[in-house]
Amino acid sequence: MNRLRLFLQEFHPVVHLLLAGAVTLAVANCISILYLPLYLVRVHHIDPVMIGLIVGVGSLASMFGGFFAGTLSDMIGRRKVILVSLYLAVALFVALGMADHPLALFFIMILDGWCVACYAPVAKALMSDMTPTEKRMRVFSLRYVATNIGYAAGPAIGAYISLSGVLNPFYCSAGLLLVYTIALHICLNRYGIKHVSGQSGDQTTFASAMKTIARDKILLSFILGGIISTMVHGKWSVTIQQHLEGSVVNGELLYGTLVSVNSIGVILLQYPLTRWAEKHSPFFMVVIGTLLFTLGTIGFGLSIGWASFIASMIVFTVGEILMIPSEFILIDRITPDDMRGTYYGAQNLTELGSFLGPVFGGLLLQKYGGTTMFFGFAAILLISLIFFRNGHIRWQKKQQSTPHGHVISQ
Repeated sequence: MNRLRLFLQEFHPVVHLLLAGAVTLAVANCISILYLPLYLVRVHHIDPVMIGLIVGVGSLASMFGGFFAGTLSDMIGRRKVILVSLYLAVALFVALGMADHPLALFFIMILDGWCVACYAPVAKALMSDMTPTEKRMRVFSLRYVATNIGYAAGPAIGAYISLSGVLNPFYCSAGLLLVYTIALHICLNRYGIKHVSGQSGDQTTFASAMKTIARDKILLSFILGGIISTMVHGKWSVTIQQHLEGSVVNGELLYGTLVSVNSIGVILLQYPLTRWAEKHSPFFMVVIGTLLFTLGTIGFGLSIGWASFIASMIVFTVGEILMIPSEFILIDRITPDDMRGTYYGAQNLTELGSFLGPVFGGLLLQKYGGTTMFFGFAAILLISLIFFRNGHIRWQKKQQSTPHGHVISQ
């Protein structure tokens, strides 16, 4: 009890609510969005390519929305942006449960991507504002863990609701999110938080991001490698879910199990693997992580039962833990101090892979089947290493030609 009391006293109540919100949002997504491809197949009989377009367009909207969310928040205030995006997300969950036409679903997912682009950065800014500088690292780590706790528990809840056929999963997500939104609204009013600050002076536009990429060939190589890699890991749940539905007994249950294995693996392995990764260069970790991604993806293509799928997911998860943060560090170390906003904004363009991946995977799945699809994804991952290596070599040459430059070990 003393530890719980100390934990509750360590952070502002709004921060605790935002941490609870991270769990809530993850569970809400697991109940509905995570099972959306399966819903589209069973209820609307939509083909894999169209499913890839519908699900992937949300990431595309989120990518572009991220460039405009900051401008919008400067115009109407960040507090309004965070609450409007949440209330709109509630309405969109209801709309998903009512929509019966692919174009309507397509439009809803675009708006959902915009909501994600608006909520996530403002929520982080609010947590940062309400937390002392020396405790911010811990609070953001807790947020990451909270999200994975939601994704660890959520699939079982989503599978139960989906299989029972009694409750509409989209309405359940809407109700869950509405409770959180109202609680946050009340909490913000109670503590007199009328304005959420954040970085407004270094606003990144789409045009400035493209100019930076065109000028910096190292950044261009890393962005292209990130886009190609994200085609596989950005929306892996979309393609694997459709494959399991038609090829494995109780595929829906296996899918929920794989999502939980992935999230639990991140929770348990994140700390020890990160400690090990810190002893090596980020490029080396990108290579190791990508190779593990590739092995896991090939494993999915060759798997025929639960055990092999779960084993492949464990390998895939280790690759995720090593690769994704290392990719961020690759870009972070080439970023000039006075251009961090622009470079980080440019990195958002890697989300283009989250749109291209489901479409490409849906096309391969429809034409050639799941095994070919996963082998195609494995080839894509290996191609991404060409671009990462090109950027790394360019960065090494730049370091060698710069006075007092140094190159960290490979």
